[in-house]
Amino acid sequence: MSAVEAVKVTKKYKGSLSFAIKNISLEIEPGRIFTLLGRNGAGKTTFVRICATQLLPTSGIIKIFEDDLIKDTEKIRNYISIVPQEGRPLRALTPWDHVYYWLRIRGVNKNESSIRATKVLQEFELYDVRNRLAMYLSGGMKQKILVAMAMATDSKLLFLDEPTIGLDPVSRRQIWKAIKEKKESGTTILLTTHYMDEAEQLSDDIVIIDKGVIISQGTLSDIRKNIKENIKVEISKSGVDSEVLKSYGTVIDSGTDILKLFTFESNIQELSAIAIKKNFFFKVSPITLDDVFVSLVGAEANSPDQFT
Repeated sequence: MSAVEAVKVTKKYKGSLSFAIKNISLEIEPGRIFTLLGRNGAGKTTFVRICATQLLPTSGIIKIFEDDLIKDTEKIRNYISIVPQEGRPLRALTPWDHVYYWLRIRGVNKNESSIRATKVLQEFELYDVRNRLAMYLSGGMKQKILVAMAMATDSKLLFLDEPTIGLDPVSRRQIWKAIKEKKESGTTILLTTHYMDEAEQLSDDIVIIDKGVIISQGTLSDIRKNIKENIKVEISKSGVDSEVLKSYGTVIDSGTDILKLFTFESNIQELSAIAIKKNFFFKVSPITLDDVFVSLVGAEANSPDQFT
């Protein structure tokens, strides 16, 4: 049984000239972290909102744990939870109010709600400000309140739409730890993020969407195979013959004074000798998910008629 099964899901907003998403088909296995990657306007949030019963698809079929998204909407809402990209906590409520009463609304008894609220607020370093109104908290703390609300539930499926946006590195790692613990408890997680290190740290499966369609999907290892080379070299552009570099692999000119070369490990000794001889800047590192992402979607600006 799949946690999410989507078949040719399409969404076109009224008045739009293009599709927000088109013919999206994917399957999410239970107990895994499934990550959607894409530029702003690629269609990630649209797909998440459809799966979370916030939007109706224009066409296509989605089943959540075999329940039909259209026919069984209310049933599905009982076992999912979402951290929406555009979500904001209520200004006149405290972190405790948000988490505790959210659990009570979902049917958790008073004692258990109190225990869970205490635990998650401590985990996200919000307990000391649990009784402070949200309007007086920092943007990062407000974002953590939303994540805490979702994490405190026993939902079978969590939708996390850019949950760490605007957070400092320490807070991001707190969220990562909580996400991993949720997965270990059997929860399925659909994540969107613009942080490639986050996707590398957390993802079991990845789908890359561009202009509303899937352009690559698989495990992190599968996605990395989109670049055939296995090593990245950064070298000074000044004085370097890019045509010579092309004989060693794929050259990427990002418009800075540094060229990127995707090559193979067997070429490193020869390339480093050239750099040393000419006293060039030279840096060797593994090819990252960020490199693969940019190579797939390119760097051109999005169409103004695209959606999130």
